Amino acid sequence: MRRCLALLLLAASAAAAQEKKDELTRVAYAVNVSNPEGGTVRVDMAVTHSDGDEVRVAIPAWAPGAYRIVRYCKDVRDVRAADAAGGKLDVESLDEQTWKVRTRGAREFTVTYDLSVERSRMDRDHCFLAGPDTYFYVVGRKEAPCRVRFAIPEGWKVGTPLDREGDEYRARDYDTFIDCPTELGKFELFEFDQDGARYQLVVHATGPVDGAKLVEMCRRVVAEQNRMFGKLPFRRFVFLYHFRGGSGGHGLEHLNSTNITLPYLAIKADPMLAASITSHEYFHLWNVKRIRPFNLGPFDYTQPVRTKDLWFCEGGTSYFGDRTLARCGIWSEDRYLLHLSSEVETLQNNPDRLVTSVEKASSSVWDRKDYPRVDYYNKGELLGLLIDLRMRWASGGKKSFDDVLRHLYEEYCVKPAREGKGWIGMGFPEDGILKALNEVSGEDWKEFYGKYVSGVDELPYAAVLGPPGLSVNLTLSRQADLGFPLRGTTVLSVPPGSEAERAGLKANDRVSAINGVEVTRSNIWQEIGKLKAGGEAGLTLQRDGTSVEATLKVGTRERASCRVRRAENLSDLQRGILDAWLHRRREF
Repeated sequence: MRRCLALLLLAASAAAAQEKKDELTRVAYAVNVSNPEGGTVRVDMAVTHSDGDEVRVAIPAWAPGAYRIVRYCKDVRDVRAADAAGGKLDVESLDEQTWKVRTRGAREFTVTYDLSVERSRMDRDHCFLAGPDTYFYVVGRKEAPCRVRFAIPEGWKVGTPLDREGDEYRARDYDTFIDCPTELGKFELFEFDQDGARYQLVVHATGPVDGAKLVEMCRRVVAEQNRMFGKLPFRRFVFLYHFRGGSGGHGLEHLNSTNITLPYLAIKADPMLAASITSHEYFHLWNVKRIRPFNLGPFDYTQPVRTKDLWFCEGGTSYFGDRTLARCGIWSEDRYLLHLSSEVETLQNNPDRLVTSVEKASSSVWDRKDYPRVDYYNKGELLGLLIDLRMRWASGGKKSFDDVLRHLYEEYCVKPAREGKGWIGMGFPEDGILKALNEVSGEDWKEFYGKYVSGVDELPYAAVLGPPGLSVNLTLSRQADLGFPLRGTTVLSVPPGSEAERAGLKANDRVSAINGVEVTRSNIWQEIGKLKAGGEAGLTLQRDGTSVEATLKVGTRERASCRVRRAENLSDLQRGILDAWLHRRREF
């Protein structure tokens, strides 16, 4: 009798649980882009199985990976709501990104709003929806399954990493849904298969591009990085490329996609110029999207979410991303070592390296007023280099930074997911990186971490890179100076009251010529070195797709120069370690 009663209670409990599960909130969006030249998109957000008499909906204040408040709410217009029968529901604005809908107990209702879309993202040929800039969410119900339909002009296509079912595109929850950017329009689609997955290149460009070269570049990058981790965490990955006017480039990582913007003329001349940013963003599918600090997902979209580990998330990704190019043959070894030399110069010529730790720079990235700061991309890449070669040398080539990443992936992503603790696992704790270094290497990294990650000691280039066989020639000299910090050819910031400010320079300007001589990342310091202190320099700047001329007085400063090379007369062990580091396979 007791057994039967227990079984009945268990069955009733299971039925109740199933009924409750069936009544979870579900959200369906309809995005109307039928008039792209009008500059407005209409979004209908249909909510099913809501609770209570009031429901709050909101739009994010930032996008994961961007680490800045962007206020997508500023583009929202005319928020209104109706029940399933079309009856109007009251909507109240609670703050700039949140609205309260008085549902009067309706189990189904629709919130409709218009979005103003800037011309760079929508014109007669295309519309790009990043995700956080487009979709409201039900506050407290981000776990709700989401789906969307698109109304688009005739001849347009849909390019997205979202899963397609008929004419709908779906994701398991809101976080996953908005992490799938979508390109709508007249784009070119290139595809290839690698390691059991389908890769798609969605290319929107202002002119023709060499799709075969882009595919070959992507194939080499993904094959090399897939080898490091083994089994892929997806069946399809989408590269969303926008090649248009302008001088700068940027990318943003997602779970199984990335969106990348680069100048069209550069890609037309050489598609391989997209390799570095492509490699960086692809590596993010492991580092940041899955291997991540604990508070980077699930996300709080209402305010800054800080972490002191962006040096690892971004700088570490830069290290593995650019090393990939050397390992897969897109870059020669000489080019890669020249790149590392430039990164050393960038850090050593930034006086804030002796003031601000890379952990502090990571956590304060949201505070734009605190710039310029030490660049956690730059210093993080160099820390990755030092950690990797120190581990390789100490272990006789048996351990590397690669092993640390694989350990973190297994410990905080694969294993927790297997145990039902989130479908992409969970983030690592505050001491997770240091703990992983210790566990993988069998050594104590506390002192190194304290000096160079938490602290501001000068990085030990020669002491760490010398033993495995790299020669580091770091020199100081007095040179002409333009009076503002550069990363490559890009102006990082303009000091208040400086000659640069008086000349009208702005942060993110790109210097394209000095006194009429075209400059690139590789020769800009050579051209600056030709200037005379006290004289004038005529600069050609690229700003928002236009050229700007400026003239300023030349000053002087102490400047560091660096050259990293393979040392001469290497031992077999040194040669073996460096060959393995750059993927020239050898046996130890």
